[in-house]
Amino acid sequence: MAEDKELQQVQVNTAIVSNADSAEYLPEDFGFTGSYVHGLDAKGRMIIPATFRQELGEKFVVCPSEDCKNIALYPTKNWMKRRDQYVAMCAKMRSIRPIFDFFTQFSYVQCEMDAQGRLLLPGALRSHYLKDSKEVLVSGAYDCIVLRDSEESRRSIEQFHLDHPDVLSLMDEAQKLL
Repeated sequence: MAEDKELQQVQVNTAIVSNADSAEYLPEDFGFTGSYVHGLDAKGRMIIPATFRQELGEKFVVCPSEDCKNIALYPTKNWMKRRDQYVAMCAKMRSIRPIFDFFTQFSYVQCEMDAQGRLLLPGALRSHYLKDSKEVLVSGAYDCIVLRDSEESRRSIEQFHLDHPDVLSLMDEAQKLL
């Protein structure tokens, strides 16, 4: 009897290992990836790329990005994790409280798209982060979607290449740490 259970466990472990090598990944396994440029209409609405809609969910949160420099769209469960992290950090480090307060002040929960897949961006976020932008870069950032002015994004990409002229060497160095 014990031998049968042991044999079953070996079979299960073998199946897990062999399936891991040939695992098929679902789109949601990758989080949010890719970038798209979308217009922002006069009312402050923008189309959410179709590839992001299902993962984002029917109701989601619109708030400042992690660096508080852009707008982020979080599925509610991801935003709750982020919020819980901020609460835990505030308990250990009081100086983080103003950042948490800023984050929550500009967080809008229960947001949703209309039937055409458009989101009406909250005015306070729009005026603070996008100002008079007519085009927005909509980028996947693994657990959220980041919105930024497309011209600002272009400058950011140029700066990235100036700051990181040899990405492969840096990645090689980082891999040695693994």
